[in-house]
Amino acid sequence: MATATLTNRPTLPALNGAAGLAIHRFTLGQYHEMARAGILSERDRVELLNGWIVEKMTIHPPHSFAVRRLSRLLDRLLTDEWVLSVQQPVTIAASDSEPEPDVVVAVGPDSRYAARHPGPKDVALVVEVADTSLADDRTTMLGIYAAARLPVYWIVNLVDRRVEVYTDPRGGKNPTYRTHRDYGPDDAVPVTLAGRTAGSIPVREILPR
Repeated sequence: MATATLTNRPTLPALNGAAGLAIHRFTLGQYHEMARAGILSERDRVELLNGWIVEKMTIHPPHSFAVRRLSRLLDRLLTDEWVLSVQQPVTIAASDSEPEPDVVVAVGPDSRYAARHPGPKDVALVVEVADTSLADDRTTMLGIYAAARLPVYWIVNLVDRRVEVYTDPRGGKNPTYRTHRDYGPDDAVPVTLAGRTAGSIPVREILPR
């Protein structure tokens, strides 16, 4: 068993030596209002993390490959009681966050999300595919997901060619996952949804060659 460390918020941009300048954090409601008003649009590659509007990292071809392959493999295992979403928002009101994970499996049916995004009580599995974002996915994103008590968090680690599986979230002042297990290219990762195993996915089939 291993316990991951984390930070409580994304790293802020440098202020070019302008010490003492105030930095404004946004509520989830303000973030949504900016989108409705057209201040933010779909062309703006941003997400709300712990009240900060953060620019999303560039998606490279190996990252896209892993997201596509994992989505296809997961979809084969899912029954109609589950919904698979790819790079779509999850609303976490308690931390003023609305991340857009690479893959999410949530309780169905699809109509459940006609007027809202999935929230923490809906999500069974959340996945981030990590290359340049690996450090953030192990710290900031892990902290947000653990605080929201998302039960299973995977990091598809393209740098070290493995899948990191985090379970048993703990909230509070220093949120984290109590259990961490790594699966290498010769392993298969069990897909556990609401405490039940839906099947497994060979790690080698997710990783770019």
